[in-house]
Amino acid sequence: MAAIFPIQDENRPSRKPFVNWGLVAINVAVFLFLFFQPYRQYDYFYTFGAVPSDIIQGKNFWTLVTHMFFHADMWHIIGNMIFLWVFGDNVEDTFGHVKYLLFYLSGGIFAEFTHIASALISQQMNMGQNLFIPTIGASGAIASVLGAYIILFPHARIKTVVYVIYIISFTSIPAFYYLGFWFIYQVLMGLGMFIGTSSSVAFWAHVGGFIFGLVVMKVVGVEKMRKRYLMRREQPVSTVSTPLVVTPLVDVIVDEDRVTILANMPGLDPRNIKIEVSESLVVISAEYVDLRFYKQIVLPVRVIPRVENALYNNGVLSFSLPRM
Repeated sequence: MAAIFPIQDENRPSRKPFVNWGLVAINVAVFLFLFFQPYRQYDYFYTFGAVPSDIIQGKNFWTLVTHMFFHADMWHIIGNMIFLWVFGDNVEDTFGHVKYLLFYLSGGIFAEFTHIASALISQQMNMGQNLFIPTIGASGAIASVLGAYIILFPHARIKTVVYVIYIISFTSIPAFYYLGFWFIYQVLMGLGMFIGTSSSVAFWAHVGGFIFGLVVMKVVGVEKMRKRYLMRREQPVSTVSTPLVVTPLVDVIVDEDRVTILANMPGLDPRNIKIEVSESLVVISAEYVDLRFYKQIVLPVRVIPRVENALYNNGVLSFSLPRM
């Protein structure tokens, strides 16, 4: 048996994620309410879960929302709430409270429609997915949060617990790889449903929710959202006429022969970016209109003060320094 679970990301939100806390609290409260009424659970699932056949017939559209707050068992809700707790706060911080709630609910609705479409396709292929079984769980909505997170913070490192048989270890994985692997796994498992693999998991709801998050970030504009997020990280240091100083989010990757620096600095002209390097310190600075980025980085190892492979793309500055 093997499993990996996120336990924390490196980004600390600049304001309290009240909506995310509220979503977790409601999900847990509903689960506990049903936990103490085991003989009525399935009645609630069929009442508040999204039954594909009903939705197709234009009935009970309100269950497209209510199904997100019901979970089948302890592991179902624990897994979902861990992901929502780890990744949701920063997405809420970026969107704002109200927009985040609308985004979350819309992602869950889109995910359910994706699941219904996959069930119809499966039936046409005689794979036997049942259109009368209710869909429950927050995972489709949470998948939309993951889709937004991977666009907003691809280089943020995710502290992860890895469980293999009886061995538990901890590691730190960039969000791009962690969530990218998660998405590929959902797609592969979803494709398996079309060749007869049996599962009670709505993998295509996960895929649909994740894609929803990606598309929304594309439509809204990644650079605009990142800039809004970063501008809340620091307060002005002087008068109104003084540029707002922002500390960029930075990732330092140490390899055997080099150190790679990644810095989120959206909305800049690359010609305005300045990099100063000594054997143990890097200073990154840049100005754009009334916004100034500034970051001092104390390096964990000594380097040759020579910048290599400098690149500014999609609001992210990357460069490497050869090690001594």
